[in-house]
Amino acid sequence: MCVCVAMFQTPSTEEEWNEVASDFLHRWNMPNSLGAMDGKLVHVQRPARCGGQYFNYKRTFSVNMMAVVNASYRFMYVAVGAQGSANDAAVFAESNFGKALASTSNPLSIPPARNIPGTTIETPLFFVDDEAYPLKPCIMKPFNARGLTTSERIFNYRLSRARRVAENAFGILSNRFRIFRTTMQLQPGVVCDVVMACCALHNYLRQKSHVGVNTEYDSSEETDGGLYIYTVNHEARVSGSKYNATAKTVRDKLVRHFLGTGQIPFQWKHANVYKN
Repeated sequence: MCVCVAMFQTPSTEEEWNEVASDFLHRWNMPNSLGAMDGKLVHVQRPARCGGQYFNYKRTFSVNMMAVVNASYRFMYVAVGAQGSANDAAVFAESNFGKALASTSNPLSIPPARNIPGTTIETPLFFVDDEAYPLKPCIMKPFNARGLTTSERIFNYRLSRARRVAENAFGILSNRFRIFRTTMQLQPGVVCDVVMACCALHNYLRQKSHVGVNTEYDSSEETDGGLYIYTVNHEARVSGSKYNATAKTVRDKLVRHFLGTGQIPFQWKHANVYKN
């Protein structure tokens, strides 16, 4: 698997990571989050003699792009160049970021576990992702959609609220640079260069447009219609996927926080939970 890698303003100190986490809490009500990860298919013309390597599940040819995004839609890390047949988890595992995150030497200088602000609930700092990624203490993903309980639906909504900044960043990128909305008539190596250049320009433009506007966030969901639920119990799953036990414990802690002092009024409505 070929993966071209570029880093854009990846935090290099614990203080910088803490600033990212504070921004996620302020804008998206997600405590101890260091970023959102997601993948995107960049459609290309069929490379010569590629076989099925670049043929993806959408039945088109593409290269795979993986990104880590902060709360302000800016790319902190981008990996692009993997063949379209590769899934997001495989691209993450082969990326420098994935390897650094798994390293016990902590080359990313990620801060140690800490309490959720305003509570005595301790969790590692983590990245939020969708179902394609593995569940680990430093990576939070949603509960499987089958048989969701009320508490699990609340968690999935809260996670989605933070995770979608990556999807939004891809959307902003595609609307700004329309080449992403077409099939690039370029060889994969050149496509990597184009994607990296667009991401760098995207970051520059986001920085210029947010000078002095650091409190911006999307408040469109903050309506509740008077529908509240104050007490819901969460029962941890004791069967199912064989995830890391520590990671499941971290996720259960977050669920209970979202049902208690960390709840936000509009979460009940958007998780389709209503007061009787």
